[in-house]
Amino acid sequence: LRKAGMEIALVTSGAIGFGKEKLGVSETRLDVGMQQATAAIGQNLLMREYEKAFSKHNQIIAQLLLTHQNFSNKAYLDNLNTTVERLLQLGVVPIINENDPVSVEELESKGFFSDNDSLAALCAVNFNADLLIILTDVAGIFDSNPKSNQKAILITDSKTLGDFKGFNEEKSGLGRGGVASKAEAAKKVLKQGIKAIVCKAEKDALKNIFDGRINGSYFKP
Repeated sequence: LRKAGMEIALVTSGAIGFGKEKLGVSETRLDVGMQQATAAIGQNLLMREYEKAFSKHNQIIAQLLLTHQNFSNKAYLDNLNTTVERLLQLGVVPIINENDPVSVEELESKGFFSDNDSLAALCAVNFNADLLIILTDVAGIFDSNPKSNQKAILITDSKTLGDFKGFNEEKSGLGRGGVASKAEAAKKVLKQGIKAIVCKAEKDALKNIFDGRINGSYFKP
């Protein structure tokens, strides 16, 4: 996509997961202090994996660690937008994550954003994106849990999405966002005229999207 001339920003999770793995921690629920510690340990391990992956394509990446102040404080937001704009002009892919080692509000789910879905939506809106793509472990947003209901119906239009409130679900052991947060993220960008896709993170998922083969929920404003 970058070689095709597209400007890409990537919002990622994974720092806490890498930190837990490095420490040999198996507990699913950690207190805030332990989440901060594992995030601090895991962040550079996460970026090392991205560096290895992107370097195979001679693609330069940059790391941006954000807190709620980057969006709630106008001066901070202006600085963030300036940085991202310059990185994109340089052909660099910004890789964005919450600054978990210091942003207690997000870890306690009390902040401006509490998961990477809402963070991605904020980035899409503030960076004037054309499209938000959320990659997950199911093939889009369904009216019920497709993992337990084979008759679950894929939601593909904005009106149905607007009425969607989520359902009882199991989040992954390493994530804070579920299908409800993905639906809310899509609603947020649609209100700002940005298209949204929620689809399964499978091989060639992004390539297929831009080749016109969208295997998931595609919403237009």
